[in-house]
Order: sequence, then C-alpha cells, then structure tokens
Amino acid sequence: MDVRPKPFWTFVACIAALPFLYFVVWLTGGTHNAYTHLFYLPIVFSALMGNWYVSAFVALASGLVLSGWLIPRDTVNMVPQLTSAWVVRLVMFLVVSLWASSVIEFLRKRAEKLHRETVELTRVQHAAVGALVDLAEMRDQEFTGNHSRRLGFYADVLCTQLRVEPRLHKNIVDTISMHDIGKVAVPDAVLMKPGRLDQKDWELIKMHPIYGEQILDSICRHAQAASSSIQGYLNTAREIIACHHERWDGSGYPRGLKGEEIPLSARIAAVCDVYDSLRSRRPYKSPFDHQEAVRLITADKGSHFDPEVVDAFLEVSEKFAAIWEEWGDQPGKVMPA
Repeated sequence: MDVRPKPFWTFVACIAALPFLYFVVWLTGGTHNAYTHLFYLPIVFSALMGNWYVSAFVALASGLVLSGWLIPRDTVNMVPQLTSAWVVRLVMFLVVSLWASSVIEFLRKRAEKLHRETVELTRVQHAAVGALVDLAEMRDQEFTGNHSRRLGFYADVLCTQLRVEPRLHKNIVDTISMHDIGKVAVPDAVLMKPGRLDQKDWELIKMHPIYGEQILDSICRHAQAASSSIQGYLNTAREIIACHHERWDGSGYPRGLKGEEIPLSARIAAVCDVYDSLRSRRPYKSPFDHQEAVRLITADKGSHFDPEVVDAFLEVSEKFAAIWEEWGDQPGKVMPA
C-alpha cells in the first residue's frame, strides 16, 4: 500500500522550503558558494514522496529562484551571474529531478513486486501449516480441524483477560492451532482406540509433542527466517507444541516441567485445549457441558493448570461457552480459516 502523501501537499511543502533556502544562499554570499546545492534536497524529496512531475516542477522553480534575475553571483559586491551559469544550473536541477524520479520509481515498483510475492508466499505457508493442522485433526473422521481453530478464539479471550503483551498475544492466537501437529506421527490404532489406553499406547501418545517439535524444526530449517517477528512466531509455536501437556505441579509430559518453567503461551494453551476437549465428543468419552468443564478445570487449579490462568479463565468462562455455542462441533459446521 502506498503511504506517500498526496503529490499536491508534497509540492506545497517543497515550494514552501525554497524561500528559506534562497535566503540561506543570499546570506552566505550568493550563488558562487556551495550552499546552492541545498536546493537538491527538495528536488529529491519531492521525487521520493511525490512523483516525477512534482519533482520536475520543484526543480524548475528552484532553478528560477536561483536565476540571475533574482540573485547575484556575489551578494557582497553585487556581481551578477552569467546567464549561461544559471541556465546550466537549471538544466542540472531538471536532469537530477528526472534521474531521481526514474530510480525511485524503479525501486518502488521492485519493492511492491517483492511485497506482493512475500504476501503470496506467506499465504501459501499459512495454508500449508493449516493443512498440516487439519491433517492432525482429520485423523478422527468426526473432526475437520474445528477443534484447533476454536482454540484461537479461546486464546484471544484469555490473553486479553491476562493482559498478555500484544506481540505474544498475537503469536499465541496465531500458533495455538499447531499444538497437536505431532499426532500425525501417532498410529491410528492408538489415536482412535475407543477404550482405555494401555501403558504402551500411552507412551506413544506422550511422544506427540516431541514429534511436533521435530516437524516445526524441519519447517524452520527450510524457512531460514531472520526476521525477529517471524522468529517470535516460531518460538511461540514451539513452546505451545512442546509444552501444552506439561503440568503446573511437574507431573506432565514430555519433560516434566514445573510452574513457571512452563512458558506462559503453553500454560494458556493448556486451559484452552482442555476446555475444548472436555466439551467435544471423543472416541473414549461423551462431551461434558460447560458447567462440568469449568468444574473440572477449577479442580485442577494449581496441579494441572497455572492458578493465575485458571482465575482469568473463570472470569471469562461465559465467553468460552459462547464460542462453543457458535462454533462447537455440529454436522456441516465449518469455521473460517
């Protein structure tokens, strides 16, 4: 998007600067000194912020202001300029104006093209990650990725209540849907098992955060992102993927982190994930209603969940219920991507 001011206002600003520059040249002795070069500043500025014809007008006006009719070569002894001298200067102003305009317009078009390509590439990357998220969810034929996408709505509400720093807030909302991508590496026989998991099955399930980290690391190696914002996005994704099953009391997996060793992003994701899982139908359980889901999360305050995050959840639990009522699993219901 072009954020330059309107060409008219650029023209007005540059023309308004010319009298000031004129007096600088006059007071410093006339056109024989180097201060005449100050007039290149509004010429180049108008090319940068306006367009070629604004810059050309400013160049023409600058040449006329410094013409032999309006200022002598030497203001002390009042020695006039040679006509050829100020005409050459006027021509040079116009040449610089057109050259600067051409170069700036070329660079601007190139930047716009790179921006469009970057936006398109970002959309493709987001679509690819979204497809990976959907793949993890669609291992169960009853789901189409709505579980993961609902988490973004819950996280937005919870981060707002907790007054999470804006950049982290956005990263949590944008990456929480990736929390279970590691499940693509878990066998269907385990994921879809209708009864209780045995110890061997459970050990396989507990590996999905590690698998998810490995998948994200592969994405990072290929992306080779250097931007701090992208690095922040990827770091938040890694925290959520790796730590959303850690528990406040240290009894979680895969690493047994405890308390504030668990990143805030993962502590928030844990509450959002458990609430939605409790409300959802699973092969091994029927769905719980809102009141029962809130009761179970409250009962795990200080053991499974960060007490501060649970307190914030209780303040906004009705908003969680409203999100479920609007976007809960229903036949034919498809959430926006």
